[in-house]
Amino acid sequence: MSATTFEELKNKYQNKLTKENEVTCKFLAKLKDGYLVDVNNEWEGFIPSSHINNAGSEQALQESFQALVISGPDKSDRYMVSPKALKEKQGFEKLEKTKEENTALKVTISKVVKGGAEVFIDGLRAFLPGRYIRLPGISQENWINQEIEVLIEELDYKEKKIILNHKKAIDIEKQKRAEVTIQKLNEGDIVEAPVLRVADFGVFVDLGGLDGLIPASELSWGRFGHPKEVVRTGQVIQARIFRIERGNQRVALSIKQVLGDPWEQIHNELEVDNLVSGKVISEAPFGVFVQLKPGIEALLHNSEIPEGMEKPKVGTVITTKIIKIDLEQRKVGLSFRNIEQKIESGEQNQQQQEQTQSPTPESDEDSLTIASPQLSLDNLPLCNLEGDTGEKLEN
Repeated sequence: MSATTFEELKNKYQNKLTKENEVTCKFLAKLKDGYLVDVNNEWEGFIPSSHINNAGSEQALQESFQALVISGPDKSDRYMVSPKALKEKQGFEKLEKTKEENTALKVTISKVVKGGAEVFIDGLRAFLPGRYIRLPGISQENWINQEIEVLIEELDYKEKKIILNHKKAIDIEKQKRAEVTIQKLNEGDIVEAPVLRVADFGVFVDLGGLDGLIPASELSWGRFGHPKEVVRTGQVIQARIFRIERGNQRVALSIKQVLGDPWEQIHNELEVDNLVSGKVISEAPFGVFVQLKPGIEALLHNSEIPEGMEKPKVGTVITTKIIKIDLEQRKVGLSFRNIEQKIESGEQNQQQQEQTQSPTPESDEDSLTIASPQLSLDNLPLCNLEGDTGEKLEN
């Protein structure tokens, strides 16, 4: 062996390839289960048929292409290389950058599998756990072909694992929209918004990517046991913004402020000696409280119930006479004396109304009808009583 040949061999083996090296290849021959290629003009390489992609077609036998060393050298100093593995590695490197930048990706669900769904990103299989999918109103079997935005939750090149998160992508997008929306809102604005959900303490509405809260105390002037008795999910309501915390992205609204204080609206509707009908909404040792309209409650004191007459029960609709009005103190006194009285349950009264009254498309249910023995406001919502008192209203 000549000195030159020895030096060439020495250099060659000093430049041995290792796994994950990127190399330049050229096809030499087609074999039974793959292709023989030249690697970096120094080594022989073998590409299994399953590792061929478009860069390794037979039409490109004289063209150079890139591949990744996946094993070797074997006893014949031959390396196994793969264009497909190189593309996969490049795909993971691209996804790693996407993950670092926390950028959302658009993907299409290709298959529903146990525990979630399967998608492909540039030929790479990725898994989308069911707990990270938020497709309300769409059943699991209909997830296929749904295009969604996702964030990369977990990435592991060695394990060939890609975990995606749809829910987080939605939350981040919503956060961005909320930041824009809250800058457009001002205290005092009246907005229309759909109800997102109803809780014990109030109602959340969608202000355009930003959730606004209507506290239970601001839902209605009338009494109610739970906010779901006043509004329902999906209903579009009108409310006034009364507080904005831009730093915390919190907005508080009120339906009551849009409707206006009922006590300020009835000063011309109530007069002493008028007959009014209303529903008994609470009982106290000294009498009962009657709702004349949402937010307007009056006291029927025990002393104004004739002797021998049964005290009306909660839920009944009664007709009484106004004997005292104090708008400043927000008090109305009622009496059973000197009137013909008919007490009926709210349910019976409502049935009678349905039988005797034709519906009015644009009726104002908040208006108060005076001197009407048949008047019933049983169908109106109830409200919290402020300032219950045992004080008897004097004539």
